Order: sequence, then C-alpha cells, then structure tokens
Amino acid sequence: MSESTARQPGPCVQPVTAAGWMALGVLLLVYTINFMDRQLFAVLQEQIRADLGLEDWQLGLLGGTMFAVFYATMGLPIAWLADRTHRVRLISAACAVWSVFTALSGAATSFLTMALARIGVATGEAGGVAPSYSVLSDYFPKTRRGFALGIFTIGAPIGLMAGTILGALIADALSWRWAFVILGLPGILVALALLIFVHEPLRGRLDAPAPADAPKPRPFDAARAVLTTPTLLLLTAAAAATSFGGYGLYQWIPSFLQRSQGLPLETVGSLLGPIFLVGVLGAVGGGWIADRIGRTHVSAYAHVPAISLALASPFFLAAILVRDGQLSLLLLVIPVSLSYAWLGPGLAAVQTLSSPQLRSQTAAIIAFFNNLIGFGLGPLFVGALSDILKAHMSEGEALRMAMAAAAASLLIAAALFAIAGMTLKRDLNRLGQA
Repeated sequence: MSESTARQPGPCVQPVTAAGWMALGVLLLVYTINFMDRQLFAVLQEQIRADLGLEDWQLGLLGGTMFAVFYATMGLPIAWLADRTHRVRLISAACAVWSVFTALSGAATSFLTMALARIGVATGEAGGVAPSYSVLSDYFPKTRRGFALGIFTIGAPIGLMAGTILGALIADALSWRWAFVILGLPGILVALALLIFVHEPLRGRLDAPAPADAPKPRPFDAARAVLTTPTLLLLTAAAAATSFGGYGLYQWIPSFLQRSQGLPLETVGSLLGPIFLVGVLGAVGGGWIADRIGRTHVSAYAHVPAISLALASPFFLAAILVRDGQLSLLLLVIPVSLSYAWLGPGLAAVQTLSSPQLRSQTAAIIAFFNNLIGFGLGPLFVGALSDILKAHMSEGEALRMAMAAAAASLLIAAALFAIAGMTLKRDLNRLGQA
C-alpha cells in the first residue's frame, strides 16, 4: 500500500479528532491575541495623537499602510517556509515576536519610534494566519472547513472586543503606554501553549492524494495557480474590497465615537467592545450556513459572503450618519455581525481550491493583496480624506463623511463575491475537488 493511499481514508467520512478540536481551540486563542494587539492602536489612537502630536494621515499610516506593507510582504516568504517546514513552531515563534513588539509600542516617543514598533508587530503577525489555515485544513475535511475556519475567525471579533475594553480600561486607569505593555505580554504564554498542546498534522492527509509521479511544487506554482483560477482571482479582489471598507471602518470607529459623537473613551471601551463580540455570530453562522447549503450548491461559499456584505453596508452608513452616539452603537450591532460572515466560507473556498502543498503560499498571496489594498489603503483613505475635508467642515463631520465613503465600498465587495459564486463550481470540477 502506498503512503498516499494509507493516509487517505476519504474526506467525506474522516472524523474530526480530539487533536483537531484542540488545534482549533489553541489557534483560535493565538488569533484572538493577534487582533487584540492590533486593535489596541485603534482604540488608543486619539490619546497617541495628542501625546505624540500626530495628524490623521499619520495615524492612517501607522494603523494601516505602514503596518500592511510589512505584514503583506513578509507573509509571502514566511508562507513559503510554512509549506516546507514545521508550521506549528513557526506560528508559535511569530506569536512571540508580535507580542514583544506590542509591549515595546508603549515606549514610543515619536512617529518614527511608533512606526518601528508597528513594523515589528506586523512582521510577527505575518507568520500567524496563513500557516494556521493550512494546519486547520489538515485537521478538518473539506465538508467541515467552512465551519472550522468560521470558528477560527471569531478570534477577530473577540480580539477586537478584548483590545477595545481592556485597552480603554488600562489607559484610563494608567496610560496608553501601560495598555500596550500589559496586553502585549500574554501572547508569549500563548506561544508556549501552542508548542505544548498542538501537534503538526500530516500535510494534505484529508484531501485526494496526489499522483505518485506528481512533480514537486516549484517556486511560483502558487502564484500561477491564483492567476489561472478565475475564482481565486475574484476572491482575492473581493477580500481586498471587503478589507478596504472593513479596516477603514474598524480603525476609525473608536475615534469617530469620541470625536464626532462626543462619547468619552471609557464609554467607548465599555459599549463598543461587546458590540464587536456579535461578530462571533456572523463568523460562525456564515461558515455553518455555507457548509449546509454547499453540500448541494457549492456556490454558497461565495454567495453567503455576497449577501452578508450587501446587507451590512447600509447599516454601517446609518450608524455613521445618525447624530446620536448611543444610537450609532445600537445600529452597529447588525453590520458588525454581518461583516464577519464572509470569512469562513471565503477562506474555505480558497483552501479547497488550493493544493495541500501550496495552501500557505496561496493564502499568503491572497492576503498580500487583501492587506496591501484593504488594510494598507482603507485606514489611510479615511484619515487622508478626513484631513482634506477639515478645510470645509468641523473635525467631527470630516471624519463622519470619510467613514461613510468607506462603508459604501462594501457593496463592491458584495458584487465580486456574487460573481465568484458563478465560477466556483466550474473551477472545483476542473481541479477535481468538487
């Protein structure tokens, strides 16, 4: 019996083991720490702006563009390494690196020193997400990946909630500097837990085995696969458009509530944080619904994201345009939940369309454009447009209008996901993964 035959009991009947659920739980914790550390800058940026004397465009650079350039660029070589080495150890090392640099952010005294700290955080976080997708795809069969990756992605809203609440509390009690120091340290312990509790799975064990004479992956095979697969191209563009609006909104919502709606930091921290938690419903629900419908209509892995984003955009606009801060918070509940529903289905489609030997690299290539365009330009767009509009209106109204423009961009993402749903089945059939 060949090795490929021995390791392939059939993806449709392969049960999820206790080790798989353990891996999902610990990687979820790592992902939560990732977003908690990232959200700290957003919730504290009004205090950082006043202390370091920064402009909105500089905050956009620090929170978006500068971070995204290093995050996206470093993700490519790290993903190449992940497809060839021990992924769990790599994720653990990455978690330790970004946690240390998060703590060092509290020592920043200028735009330059804060930029250096943010670059360190971005470089570490570049090694966390794409390898995690690959590990989870070797623990969960394709019929359960949407749900599993949906659960994994709840780390984003949980991390946003924790970073918002804890960052505001610590900053209010001590200072924004201590918030970075105190919340940066837990990631080191989580990195150690990952090494202890998660084992490296056999690569591609739940997918159709590759032919015995299949050539080994070459350096640009992942890029070639993305460029020659229409659905992957569409999903790349859709993810970038989603992140452009999403990151543009999420970085600036704490500032909007303080600057435009007049709420104090402690109120923003205590009320906005729990709202981010409703993103859990969208992240888990989107993956679960896509897995259920996808058994007979595989296009659901793209159409569920399309519908959720099309519904989220007008609710975001309503929350931004009303003049009452408490009403803004109430209106944010629905779009925050809907805006996470694309993650599980979209990521599952990408992983299933990818060769097991190229999954980290394929995810990193898509993340490169996702982060460079979305994370890199979304927050900067809002900050720069806000600065431009200040010449014609108050600071609060300028930021309001800039955020409204970002919210409207989610409709473009919805359209791209809808088109991807039309090509998904054809590409899966061509790749033998339907």
